Amino acid sequence: KSIPHLRRTVIFSLLWIACLNLQAQITTDNSLTPEELVALLVGPDVQVSNIAFTGTEIQRGSFVNNNGNLTIGEGIVLSTGNISLMASPNTTGSAGEIVGGGGYPDLTTLGGQTTNDAAVLEFDFIATGDSLSFNFCFGSEEYNEWVDSGFNDVFGLFLDGPGITGTFQNNGINLATVPDTDGTPISINSINNNLNSDYYIDNESNADPNATEMDGFTVTMTASSVLQCGETYHIRMCIADGGDSSYDSVVLLEAGSFSAGSVDLNADAVPLAADGLEDVVPYNEAVGLPAIFSYGNGESFPYGAWSNDNATLVEVDGQNVQVDAVVIEGCNDAQFTVVRPEIEIDLLDTLYLGLDGSAQLGLDYNESFNEVIMVPGQTESVITLGVSDDGFEEGVETVEITFEYVNGCGETVITSSRVVILDPLPVEAVPSPVSCLDEAGNQTLGYDNISGYGPFQFVWDGNPWSNADEAPSEWVTSFDSLFSMTDAEGELISSRAIQLTVVDQCNKPHAFEQIVYHPVLIDTEICFDDRQDFPMFNPGIPIVDLLLDGESILDQNNSILGDTLSIDRTTAGNTLDGNALWRLNAIESGSFGWERVLTMVDSCGFETSALLRVRDCEIPNVFTPNNDGQNDNFRIRGLDGLMGSRIVIYNRYGTVVFQDETLSDAEFELVWNGRHNNGNSAAEGTYQWVLIRPDGISDRGQLTLIRQR
Repeated sequence: KSIPHLRRTVIFSLLWIACLNLQAQITTDNSLTPEELVALLVGPDVQVSNIAFTGTEIQRGSFVNNNGNLTIGEGIVLSTGNISLMASPNTTGSAGEIVGGGGYPDLTTLGGQTTNDAAVLEFDFIATGDSLSFNFCFGSEEYNEWVDSGFNDVFGLFLDGPGITGTFQNNGINLATVPDTDGTPISINSINNNLNSDYYIDNESNADPNATEMDGFTVTMTASSVLQCGETYHIRMCIADGGDSSYDSVVLLEAGSFSAGSVDLNADAVPLAADGLEDVVPYNEAVGLPAIFSYGNGESFPYGAWSNDNATLVEVDGQNVQVDAVVIEGCNDAQFTVVRPEIEIDLLDTLYLGLDGSAQLGLDYNESFNEVIMVPGQTESVITLGVSDDGFEEGVETVEITFEYVNGCGETVITSSRVVILDPLPVEAVPSPVSCLDEAGNQTLGYDNISGYGPFQFVWDGNPWSNADEAPSEWVTSFDSLFSMTDAEGELISSRAIQLTVVDQCNKPHAFEQIVYHPVLIDTEICFDDRQDFPMFNPGIPIVDLLLDGESILDQNNSILGDTLSIDRTTAGNTLDGNALWRLNAIESGSFGWERVLTMVDSCGFETSALLRVRDCEIPNVFTPNNDGQNDNFRIRGLDGLMGSRIVIYNRYGTVVFQDETLSDAEFELVWNGRHNNGNSAAEGTYQWVLIRPDGISDRGQLTLIRQR
């Protein structure tokens, strides 16, 4: 193990899906007290006291960079004028408000000119380690026209205390200096388009409505200093107008960045793909993702709200907690970089991470994740949480990673980070409403509102395509294509199945099938008192008319053509949609069969027709051929129009005793009078009959012959 009294520095970088779904504009708030502003700036482990502010209330406050162009997301702001003037958009090149305040001696010394309208926030803090660091940014309306002039607003971050020796008040030093220089103060003269431009962002004449009013500002910079553990230090954060009281300048201090020796677990918005993927589109750019991830076990996670504000408390496992990173099983992962001090570089060291939460080590993430081995010569090690899609429906799980270390003061400190693990969301695809067929028999088919983790790759009817590599504005969740609905002879087909495969950002395929039906009627035969169902296909293209021998029957619920046919509809109104069945009932009316032409017309004007044959399907199974005029013959009727229909009668030994066939379409029945073809009477007993029709339909049954004595 490492020598226990040495300070161990461990940096955790969680690489996760970038989740910034921010509102537009930069906003400010000057209602916070100095104590509240300091609490916003410092970390939770920093002990502060003697907080004071010099200046007017409008010169201090908090800010939120909601999709603006500043390099700091939120924090506190000090201004030489009114902090509200830094908010977006950039409407003028000379924004400023004279507050009438006095100067500040150390700023006058630093800038070499008189100062006015000073704003100073100061406080004491106790060092819990051997170093201080915090992040800041400087911006000014004096850019660019007053660069290298005698009018330069000035700011300083002055630190004094044990071990600090400088030229400012209480032997203080200025931490706001240009990197890699001999203490050059940061101002519009030292960082601009011509000097140290790597640290400068030119915002002059920026028409973006989300841009700050400041005509120029620095990148995010870090102020740092060596401290003596356990000692008390004093920090003064100051800004003032230089040479006049015009043109405002600001200093921005990042929320939570003020650290006096502690170790933080920082979540960086960098996607890390799993399963060989090179890239994962961040949440705020993705298409198809919902604001709330909901699961079948009743659990949910407010991904949209959390991504809008990572500091917000969300309910996880029944508790309101702060979540540092979110990963999706089988899609992305959390990666940690552990760094130890150079002084320990020659040691073989094993660091252990504490793990807690509903997710289980070895099941939901890598079983070796809790151990970090540092070999001699190594100061940095990268470990991955190792989340994969286990195929189980678990909803929302958590893992809390803790690290116990001894800080520079010899104190044991525990730092932690909470990661939420979500089950992947399935892709859902809704078919578009079916279009009408064109004259060539083509039809437009597609999908609307495909949801899931997009942009997507598609395989549509066997053809792969994707625009996921193009600009986000080109990504789609809806599309359509034209398909032919005819066969090789140009005839309309009754149905066609179109396959769609959607591959999401997690590289998982999801298969869908869209079956399209067409109202292609086929010749149909039913018996008296039977019912024939005709399904109305394709919602969105309802059937608007049904014709029987050219006469509309859609609106009729009663018998037509005398008492030979009854219509039974399952829907009201003048159309039948794709969820309905149209029912046709045949009722005997004294004849033995008939034929009609049934025609179906859809809302696109497409017509299809077929022959509807109704026949007498009642075939007796007992007859008594004794010439009493009652049930003397065995009859099979409904054969009109079916010339060549043949009947064969077999005895129980399989011998043919009788056969006959119709010789014209006018013959509607075949009759057996109980005699052999040679005229002899058939004996009493059981016989088998077989009917063979010329249209390929056959029937068979058993018949009992009884001769009364």
